[in-house]
Amino acid sequence: MSRQHHQARRTGRQDVARAAGVSVTTVTHALNPPPGVRMDPATRDRVRRIARELGYRPSFVGRALVAGRSFAVGLLQPTRATLMYPFYQAITLGLSEAMESADYLPLVLFRSAEGRHLRVIRQGRVDGMLVLQSERDAAPIREVAATGLPTVAVNVHYESLPGEASGCVHSDHRRMLCEAVGELVGLGCRRLLVFHDHRVHDANATLQEAFAAEVARRVGEGITGRTVVPASGVALAGQCRELFLAEPGWDGVLVDGARVAEVLVQAGLALGRVPRRDYRLVVAETDPGRTTSGRWEESVYAHQPQEVGRSAWRLLSGLMDGSASCREVLVPYRREAIDGQSGAECAPQERTDPWHA
Repeated sequence: MSRQHHQARRTGRQDVARAAGVSVTTVTHALNPPPGVRMDPATRDRVRRIARELGYRPSFVGRALVAGRSFAVGLLQPTRATLMYPFYQAITLGLSEAMESADYLPLVLFRSAEGRHLRVIRQGRVDGMLVLQSERDAAPIREVAATGLPTVAVNVHYESLPGEASGCVHSDHRRMLCEAVGELVGLGCRRLLVFHDHRVHDANATLQEAFAAEVARRVGEGITGRTVVPASGVALAGQCRELFLAEPGWDGVLVDGARVAEVLVQAGLALGRVPRRDYRLVVAETDPGRTTSGRWEESVYAHQPQEVGRSAWRLLSGLMDGSASCREVLVPYRREAIDGQSGAECAPQERTDPWHA
């Protein structure tokens, strides 16, 4: 048995070609069909059947040499600590699931002052790069895209330069903000408050821009709005209390994160301000299913991180084989209504702006 197993492992394409009465090139095309090459289905099936019967096992190194590919893509993260972020983990899960059918594997890399990730690119160890980050800083993405390798920025917006094989995939923050404001206005709210930190992360900065534009658009309806940056740690509870005391007039609030929303709600309850009676609350959340303990919010707008990962692979795959027709894919939030009626998961929207020459 061990001798037969040893012989089976040594079966090569020449053996399959001899048994099938075809050329080695035909065997190669039958087992790994290259783009644009047509083959008689009966011949292809016969070659594959004979290969199985002979116990043929393809050589990965040989396959990579023939295809001119490494069958790996780099996944660049800011630091090793980001491996612990549940949101990033969910994006990576969706990415790895989508890559599996294409027989690709992710190579996890981290930024470094020495540019180790750039050395991996120069060594030809990856066929494309996914740059996963949250901060609004194009420099790490631009540095990778400048190598000429197909590059997709994940979780942030990125403006591609002319000649770059690059793009981006991220949640559709503007659409979510407009829907959330529309929901609050529809509930009768007129003085709106957005409670989030817009100073660093691309998502929140985009939300801030969209909020200002939406309030300006609705000024004729008597809508006003302002933004408050949450305090850190234990100072948050005191800040929320002062917010209720100093500005009792606001009646609709969008909070980034159920944890912050919980602190806000508890501070208000201690002062007799009850959600759904005195004001309306909606929450944006990176963790689907998370709500305040009393489920005080009207709805939760949840990211779809796994779909972000899947969409990132589809875009990168298209950039690598030249079939991509867009540079930006927007993944909608999923609205979870607390009354039990969940919004349907929407398909990602592709920005089909013309490619740069």
